Amino acid sequence: MIEQVPVADASKFQQEEAVVRQYALRWAVLAAWRDALVERQIPGIASVDLGLKRVRIKIASGCFSACEIGCDLSPVEAALTSADASSSSNSVDFWLDLLGHAMRSESERLFKVPAVKFRFADCGVPGCRCGS
Repeated sequence: MIEQVPVADASKFQQEEAVVRQYALRWAVLAAWRDALVERQIPGIASVDLGLKRVRIKIASGCFSACEIGCDLSPVEAALTSADASSSSNSVDFWLDLLGHAMRSESERLFKVPAVKFRFADCGVPGCRCGS
């Protein structure tokens, strides 16, 4: 027997999934930003690798709340912002602008940046698979 989910609960799941997709876009931007900083040989960003990996696993599993994912993304963003702002040729404004677009789900614009498109494909957003 298949258990039916009440409409209100289904709506909450859809909203949660939409936010997780936005966070997946945010993750893709942060991962691309990290790659750009590595290419520019900016020191002090190795610490974000574990955070990015942890978030990618949480997103791909479909079993973590948007709140948990958002909390894990914040220190990654802070570390990248700090590292880039401390460099001689910082591009913080460019990346923060892309992050703003990610949270507005403007994927069309974001996917014009090849590194973001590649990283988003690597993220593996499955949609919700876990019960409540």
